[in-house]
Amino acid sequence: MNRFSALLPFALAALFVGCNGDASLTGVGGPGAAAEFPEFDGAQLVVNSPVSADIYLRDDGVPFEAQVVGADGTVLDFEEIVWTSDQEDGDVFVGTSGDEFVGWGIHAFTATAELPNGDRLVYVAGGVRVQGEHTGIYAGNLNITLDAEFQGTPLSGSCNGGLDFIVDMSGTIMDGGGGCVIDLLILGQFDVSYVLDASIFDDDAEGSIGVDVGFFELPVDWQGEFDNDDDFEADFSGGALLFDLAGSIDATRVSPYVDP
Repeated sequence: MNRFSALLPFALAALFVGCNGDASLTGVGGPGAAAEFPEFDGAQLVVNSPVSADIYLRDDGVPFEAQVVGADGTVLDFEEIVWTSDQEDGDVFVGTSGDEFVGWGIHAFTATAELPNGDRLVYVAGGVRVQGEHTGIYAGNLNITLDAEFQGTPLSGSCNGGLDFIVDMSGTIMDGGGGCVIDLLILGQFDVSYVLDASIFDDDAEGSIGVDVGFFELPVDWQGEFDNDDDFEADFSGGALLFDLAGSIDATRVSPYVDP
């Protein structure tokens, strides 16, 4: 045995050790697949939508759009891009372009392309919000006018207080409240607090508001409307015992981000 023959096993071992790394390829094309499909060597998965941390409306669906691009920048003829979500069971969508409806919530969408040459390309878009059209945090004012009668004397007072409420990610539930101070002259000043809740149908909301005037609570039904994407208005009136109450709500969306 010459010197070269004796060193050959060590040289081969060093060669294979040098080929190991963090990246891995999954062979789906079988032996010789890379040679049969050289155009896929060095290809990339380019995802245009969905975008991480973006917001999509649940009634519009999520737009899925991606391409497999070759090393030379050419868009390759590959349609089997599989989309999944950590919030959904099974595949959400398969293809390069299309819209699909998914449940409301915060999603991490994964696009996977098993290429003919055996390469496996993966892209993840995280923190993607799918929510209702009016979902968000709102702030504004609630104006109350209170009329009463005390020992035959008519009394009236009003207050304009702050109000904040949340429309949940489903876009169907409203919840919030606030408070103000009202002066009924001989009855003095007292704190008024209010809690409102409502169900939302398209652009309309209806529910109840509980106005606590200190010594009892006035429950009042009300209806409101989202005038556009960010503004909300409502009016209400009611009464109990010797008290008549009327009011209005004017609020604006200050953030579209809420917890699921």
